[in-house]
Amino acid sequence: MSTTTFPTKQIRMGIIGLGLIAEYHMRSLHTISGVSIVAVSDVNPHRLQAIGEQLQLPTSKRYAHYEALIRDPEVDAILSLTPNDVHFDIIRIALEEHKAVLAEKPLTLTWSEAGQLKKLYTANPVPLLVHYKHRYGAAFQYTKQLLDEHKLGKIYNIQFRYLMDAFSPYRQHPYTWRHNLAKAGSGVVGDTASHIIDLARFLIGEFKSVAALLHIITPERPDPVTGLPVKVDVEDLAAFHGIIGDNTVGTFITHKNAIGKRHDIEVDIYGELGTLHASLNNPESIRIVLRDLEHPDAEYETWAVPAIYNHTADGDFIKLARGEFVDRAPLFDDGYKNQWVLEKILQSWRENGRLVEV
Repeated sequence: MSTTTFPTKQIRMGIIGLGLIAEYHMRSLHTISGVSIVAVSDVNPHRLQAIGEQLQLPTSKRYAHYEALIRDPEVDAILSLTPNDVHFDIIRIALEEHKAVLAEKPLTLTWSEAGQLKKLYTANPVPLLVHYKHRYGAAFQYTKQLLDEHKLGKIYNIQFRYLMDAFSPYRQHPYTWRHNLAKAGSGVVGDTASHIIDLARFLIGEFKSVAALLHIITPERPDPVTGLPVKVDVEDLAAFHGIIGDNTVGTFITHKNAIGKRHDIEVDIYGELGTLHASLNNPESIRIVLRDLEHPDAEYETWAVPAIYNHTADGDFIKLARGEFVDRAPLFDDGYKNQWVLEKILQSWRENGRLVEV
């Protein structure tokens, strides 16, 4: 009996936004069979030229504006890696052209924009993955499996810490678009909190309420060109708590002034049967303790993460673009619901930190 083998569908990628994160995606895409990067776009002409030459692209495929790239008939799918203020427009045009999009988080600059996209997407859906990349962490994927198996029983409390030292004083980090409300929409709320909101939704369920404390640790940063101080008008620390899923209390803190924390997400999950600790920086194992009447003195054990959680956001996106099914990927509705939680965090802070329904 003969077996028919169908060729892999070729995907021609266009990349919008050529910052450092683009190089990460380029390396990842180059490992996926049947994928080619055929066009790039950036507002910085020097960066556009450098990456265009690196990829050996003709000048006709190096676009100064993203719209021309999206409407290029020789581009099948879009990788959007821009500042937040153009997320909406890029996705809007991609929907018009009916092209697959891997969209950087957050989904949009504002909740109003998210609402507009929801209507457009519902009327004309396309394969769309929001780049909540930390959901793909092997320890978090294994944690999801253990929770689905009810290893901890009913979950009482989940605690997230997303900390790094990128903005610590010794680094003298300059002013960037992430410190600008008009460009970013928020500070660490949209930047890092959106990741742990996604993880909380992935592991536990939907947010029911939230109360927030936002703070600016560093009110000014030096202009990268002049060196003169520029006012920071977005928060660089966010702490919030609320009710998630089946009456689970969630507590969260994130900032980039944590000296000694290069870049890590840690979660502790407390349930009726035990406690689990997982970390972004330890993808090979989790720590867990399970106690009952027969084992009242059980101690923490280290459980190895099975070597099965090797899929990536880029890999899942290419599958989506090819019309294939993907499991546990952050899709449009995940980005939309995440944006609503972000909006409620900002609302809570505007209203003096009161607990608001989500």
